[in-house]
Amino acid sequence: MKMTCKTAVRLMLATGALTLGAGAAVADEGQFYIAPGLQWLDFDADRMLDNETGFTLGLGYDFTNRLSGEINVFDMDLDGTGPDEDLFQYRFDLLYSFERQLGTFTPFIVGGAGHNDFSQNEETVWDAGVGVNYQINENLALRTAFRKFWGMDEHMHDYGVDMALVYSFGGPARPAAPVAAAPVAAPADADRDGVLDGSDACPDTPSTHRVDSRGCSIPVQEVARITLNVQFDFDQSIVKAEYNDEIQEVADFLREHPDTVAALEGHTDSMGTDEYNQSLSQRRVDAVRQALIDQFGIAANRVRAQGFGEARPVASNDTADGRAQNRRVESVITTTFERFEQR
Repeated sequence: MKMTCKTAVRLMLATGALTLGAGAAVADEGQFYIAPGLQWLDFDADRMLDNETGFTLGLGYDFTNRLSGEINVFDMDLDGTGPDEDLFQYRFDLLYSFERQLGTFTPFIVGGAGHNDFSQNEETVWDAGVGVNYQINENLALRTAFRKFWGMDEHMHDYGVDMALVYSFGGPARPAAPVAAAPVAAPADADRDGVLDGSDACPDTPSTHRVDSRGCSIPVQEVARITLNVQFDFDQSIVKAEYNDEIQEVADFLREHPDTVAALEGHTDSMGTDEYNQSLSQRRVDAVRQALIDQFGIAANRVRAQGFGEARPVASNDTADGRAQNRRVESVITTTFERFEQR
């Protein structure tokens, strides 16, 4: 594989043009991505060219989590007995990813149209192909595709294999984690008998009562509630330190209300197979459960954990923001108790 000064300049110019084009788009409608890689071509025998490999560069936009549009360019020096010495191609493709996965790979189809600029001639070109995508993390993926290229002017048929590293960026900002609700507290100005302002005419009644029309206290039911929402990085089950305070509040709540049990639920986004996501959600919820037990001293029989995979999303899996919200362990813990209140 050779890269001349002319090739480098062309790729630099193409990169600059694509970047400028991206700046005019509305980034919060989805994600952009850049895809540098390699392109191998098996030329039609009538071109009298050897098989060649060159650098390729794509810039795309995810309309949804299934459909993307991409501008792609590549440049390569040519060898063979034909008159052409180099090729510069630019094209626009649509890529559609299937919901069904092949193990850890996501299959997709691709098709588009562009232009071949040979050193001696030029032509309109159509392409179509199939490929697979491997998601390394939330922003990075490895992609490979097999394509057929139709040169429309001279009716040439070329075949190619390309591989690219796809880096996604932009999109909506992720929301901050919700703040846990504080438990309900008894009035601060109650005296030791549980009565406000000494108005209890029946001093032997329990302190968790309120005053009735006779001046005697009667029970009032209150509900204490606390929420937990721990979010995770893509394909990870490690509880991040930023959620320690929120888990601490849950532990404190459980200690204050010894009759309560925490029922934790683990969840994932839709990326990956159903079986893998079910296992991942269980690992996540088990990690939070273990933190409550090991780090905060909560008895194991007071923390239940169940994973639900991708079955219960709270946001759309079509955006990075929505998928981030769906990668979570959550719980709502409530308890009913009696306290006093003056009527």
